[in-house]
Amino acid sequence: MNVIWTRKADTSFNGIVNYLLDIWNIEIASSFVDNIDNTINLIIKNPEMFKVSEYDNISREAFITKHTTMFYRVLDTTIEIEYFWGNFDNPIKIDKFLKF
Repeated sequence: MNVIWTRKADTSFNGIVNYLLDIWNIEIASSFVDNIDNTINLIIKNPEMFKVSEYDNISREAFITKHTTMFYRVLDTTIEIEYFWGNFDNPIKIDKFLKF
């Protein structure tokens, strides 16, 4: 399967990595990136392994860390990474980040 990232996914991912580099260190940021890569590889093998999002019935929620969830969609032969969400953010705001 092909994997594509939306602009929102790129922006939110880079924001998290930059935060980790600023507040923590390169090892923590690298571990986060590795965790994302591993999760995407698992999704490629089994696209429906994570639960359907409670916010819409098209997206799926991949729990990355206790702080971060990755939202993605399965589109025929493509996996679209939609957005990375800080789990402590206000859930009311998430609607504007997901496609319907």
